Amino acid sequence: MLRSTTSVLALLAAMTLPAFAADYDDWGNDMGGSSALREGYPTEPKDWSDLGDGSDPVSFEVGTRYWYSMGAMSASAGSASVGTADITHIGELHLRVEDHSTNTYAKAMIGYSIMTSGVYATSSSAGAIADGYVGYAGGDFGWNLVGDNNGSGAGVLVGYQFWREALNSGRNNFTSATSAGDIAYDQNTGQTFVPLDSAPNGLDIHALRLGIQGKAKLGQYFDVQAEVAAVPYAHVSGSVGIDSASFSTAAYGGAAQAPYGASNGNISSIRASSTALDGWGYGAMAEGWLGVHPTENMTVRLGGRAWYLQGTANATYTRATIGNPGDSDLLNPPNFDTEPSFSRQTFINQSNPFSLLRIGVLGEVTYSF
Repeated sequence: MLRSTTSVLALLAAMTLPAFAADYDDWGNDMGGSSALREGYPTEPKDWSDLGDGSDPVSFEVGTRYWYSMGAMSASAGSASVGTADITHIGELHLRVEDHSTNTYAKAMIGYSIMTSGVYATSSSAGAIADGYVGYAGGDFGWNLVGDNNGSGAGVLVGYQFWREALNSGRNNFTSATSAGDIAYDQNTGQTFVPLDSAPNGLDIHALRLGIQGKAKLGQYFDVQAEVAAVPYAHVSGSVGIDSASFSTAAYGGAAQAPYGASNGNISSIRASSTALDGWGYGAMAEGWLGVHPTENMTVRLGGRAWYLQGTANATYTRATIGNPGDSDLLNPPNFDTEPSFSRQTFINQSNPFSLLRIGVLGEVTYSF
């Protein structure tokens, strides 16, 4: 019993006392030249890999950003057009990885709007932007042609940017009717009732970026960085809900059905689909930053950014032509007993100009390791 108790106490003592060890050579001699013992673990486990130290060839920077942006968009399809002007608050996440041994870096970011406000105007209406969103994601690869192999330098970049503008600019209408049977009418007055539908507006941009960039440390507590990228090509697609209804008063002279209360008569022609855009554009993107390092690993930056794109696109849509109801009994008018005529035709308007602008100030907080 005493032997067991002694063994347990010895084991507990070994677990609670600091670990010590002596250095010996292959012959069993004390390398330290004395019997003094040194600590067995001179460094913390987190330091064993040197991650984040100056000797590490790869460094990482992660952070969050806020972009106070002002935007403007315009697009057209034939004689119809839509334009927006907005203020949009955007949150963003970003990552930058630097390889100091090759003076290269890779970075990625993703952003999404938090809140937006503004105004829109189309060929047939105007109003306030109440909702919708702006989103983007992309990445760059950069190479410093000159640099200090420690993050500072200047060189070139190549990258890809996806950018979506989908602010609610009124969801303008088109008819969902596909045949004359979808058009209801009043047999006493000849008023037609055209079913309407709508689709959200939105443009998708896939952009190639080619540019120059630079970054420099200003002492221990500050840094600056900037980039200017040309967009030599961007594919643009999306849907723009533009409508431009026309009216006839041959059979019905009262107020038109909503939302066309300002025009009298029956709808005689209206788009029968949203307007699909497909084209290409070009432009430029730029941003610059001034950073402050309150601690070794944390950076707070203030900067500015501007994106601009313009180009042309084909606008494809279907248009419906709707006749008035007929009166087959001329001896007892009015008695509209013949359904209105109905036909659809697809149109393609070529070389419709469009433009996109988003500019504003940014703030970010990052952590490096």
